[in-house]
Amino acid sequence: MPREIVKEEETTLPKVKVLLEQRMKDGELSHLQKITYEYSTKFSKLSAERADELLSRLKADGISPTIATQIVNILPSSVEELRTIFAGEGKPMLPSELEKILSVINSFRE
Repeated sequence: MPREIVKEEETTLPKVKVLLEQRMKDGELSHLQKITYEYSTKFSKLSAERADELLSRLKADGISPTIATQIVNILPSSVEELRTIFAGEGKPMLPSELEKILSVINSFRE
């Protein structure tokens, strides 16, 4: 029986990892869920708590939820990487703004 989608939201890789770990306690994961779990384990760069804190901070600074989620997932280490993430927004970012965002990101690195 297919499952009904109750709500859809963007989430960070560390959060996906935690959700799938909880799901594993309830039973076996599907093939797709196993692949997703392996991916989230391999590429998560922060703990779920730190990722949530950074996401909240970025949103509070006026960054859209979509871009903020991508920043948390990628955790860019340079202004150039950060500029690439913002390229999809269509709004040019000043280098000083990017530096400020990068300093916030660096304060959350583990």
